[in-house]
Amino acid sequence: MDTKKNIENISLLKEKISNCHKLSDEELFLAVKEFEKTPRLEVSNYYQDLFNDLKFSKTLLDIYNNHKENTKLVVLLVSAIGNMIQRYDLPETKEIYEFMLENSDKSNIGPYVAIFLPRLKHFENYDKKWGYFMNVKKMSPKKVAESSFENIMDLYLEKIPEQYKNEAIEYFNKKSEESNNEYGKQYYQDIINKIKS
Repeated sequence: MDTKKNIENISLLKEKISNCHKLSDEELFLAVKEFEKTPRLEVSNYYQDLFNDLKFSKTLLDIYNNHKENTKLVVLLVSAIGNMIQRYDLPETKEIYEFMLENSDKSNIGPYVAIFLPRLKHFENYDKKWGYFMNVKKMSPKKVAESSFENIMDLYLEKIPEQYKNEAIEYFNKKSEESNNEYGKQYYQDIINKIKS
């Protein structure tokens, strides 16, 4: 799809979602599912105004408030809003932060939140951040949780408090042992060495 077609498609999806009161739950889910893919497209300045849209992010949060029990929909909302912030500088609001925090330890949602939450400005002052970080790796789905945990450790590698270093080292030791190639083993060993230094 070319850029012009993408812009049209994104605009139509936003309009459809903004009129969510006219949609059935299934239609809403499908529209959000389609929209969620769009901020993950190759980053382009042409999309900036489409995604850096506080009014629309409020619409997405309203959808969340009316469909909190729909785990699959919540995951799509987390991803859409998270990517709008991370890739298109959507201003982070207190409401967005609270939405992410509220879902940070929910089963099948938490690992997706962990992709974005540690990078939010409001999170810098969260007083239980290290307990949260160490818990991410135990969440499900496991593959997403472990990937999120590893990204968080990479982000905060120089700042791991002494009391969490052994737990982090044990995790990466296990990953190194489970790795089926030398590159993987060395990758995890290098992380361990950085934590120890």
